[in-house]
Amino acid sequence: MESKLLVNRVYEELLNAIIQGRFRPGEALREDRIASMLGASRTPVREALARLEREGFVAKDGRSYVVTPITKDDVIQLYEERIPLEAMAAKLAAIRATEDQLVKMGNAIDMIRAEVMQPNPNPVKLAELNGKFHDLVAEASGNKYIAATLRQIRLKLKIVRVNIFTSYSRRLEETREHGDVYEAIKSRNPDAAFVKMLNHEQNVLEYVKNNVLPYYF
Repeated sequence: MESKLLVNRVYEELLNAIIQGRFRPGEALREDRIASMLGASRTPVREALARLEREGFVAKDGRSYVVTPITKDDVIQLYEERIPLEAMAAKLAAIRATEDQLVKMGNAIDMIRAEVMQPNPNPVKLAELNGKFHDLVAEASGNKYIAATLRQIRLKLKIVRVNIFTSYSRRLEETREHGDVYEAIKSRNPDAAFVKMLNHEQNVLEYVKNNVLPYYF
């Protein structure tokens, strides 16, 4: 139990350092340096880094790790690829979603709203919940290629996406926009679903350009 608690502490401190930009994209994460910095042995550091790798925050570089390498241009180009695909996924979902998929989307929206209303919403949890909603929309599109591509894009943008949810105003806007997308899909209105998702993703990109990219780059 004590070992697990130590791994969790190291994980949380490393994650916060990455989200806050203390470790920059592409920066090497040396186990010995981190262990010394956090007052821990290398074993919990190694386990925490492995967990961060599975979640997309760090990447293997030979025997060590680096903060997931991504540039300002990478972020913009990934969003440029993502935006039309997300909009098409929403349009197709409005046509093809099963009743069970609609229920799951509604549950995801409820969980997002519940987390946003917490006194101190967890940005990592919100990013995961919002990613889950997008996953459900993509799966409901019935196009496995769109779903797989969007999943990979969201993973590459993980650091950026988490940072979005540190903003109070953007959290509220994200929640409202996702709700609008869901209502359009639930109403079986493909054109409205396309436009709502398109507008949402364009708003995200503008926020990222103005508030996140200057922070990291």
